[in-house]
Amino acid sequence: MSDLNNFYKQIRAAIVIHKRDLRISLFGPVLHVVTFASLLISVTILRNYLTYIEANGLYPMPDLFSFPYRWAIILTGVYLSFSIVVSISRERESGTLELLFYGPVDHASYVIGKYVAHFSIYCLVIVLYLLCFLLISRIAGVQMTNSFFMTVLLSVFTGGYLISIGLFISAISTSVRSATLVFLTLIVSILLLQGSQVWLSNIAIESDYYNPVLLLQQLLGLVQTIVGWLSPFSYLNYGVNEMLRGNMIVFVRMIGFSIIFCFVFVAGSIIGLRLRGVRQ
Repeated sequence: MSDLNNFYKQIRAAIVIHKRDLRISLFGPVLHVVTFASLLISVTILRNYLTYIEANGLYPMPDLFSFPYRWAIILTGVYLSFSIVVSISRERESGTLELLFYGPVDHASYVIGKYVAHFSIYCLVIVLYLLCFLLISRIAGVQMTNSFFMTVLLSVFTGGYLISIGLFISAISTSVRSATLVFLTLIVSILLLQGSQVWLSNIAIESDYYNPVLLLQQLLGLVQTIVGWLSPFSYLNYGVNEMLRGNMIVFVRMIGFSIIFCFVFVAGSIIGLRLRGVRQ
């Protein structure tokens, strides 16, 4: 009976933390600025596509709305992940985290409450983006394909996975500065890795023997393969590309991997917070 009461207390504590973080994010200005900027970038890309269609009468890609939407949702996911990175570390430094643990809050309820709050905001933003894209398609007279809705579905799971990574980094970090440094280094490294691989792939290889460019291509390809198994960005892009080719098995697999790794990082955040402690 006592275990059941403790479980109910954990749920109530998680709900309270969820409501608090949800309220802070929704009434803060940064989320709205990031959302507006993401939509502005997406609309600019869509405008270029529509101009191309008007001039040439051809679609520039199989799904007109997929690429702009991915830009918007990746930027939003990175912001929310960074927000949760700063959140736990800042509350630990200010002493708020230790104060919360004097009440009915434990490691599991705190971590789950934090995660659900940011994931709820992410889902709300997805709904907003979906409505905006539907409105744009109606105004432009361009039909919204089923592949776009499949992209939206995959982005729900990959975004949840990205937020869980930020949660884990924050739970095990010693300070806001270290958490921010680790997160930004991780994101920038992934983006530079992908950009470097594309740049090197465009360089012609004259010989297979003792060629440094070939060696760099092979090394970056190996690292990219490893990162591809862990990066939510890779899951989103690879899953969408394979879905557009009709390979739904890979698409479903990307959803499954995102769910599995999300649970792993959330559980790791609970364990990491327990080991790291709530004091600065």
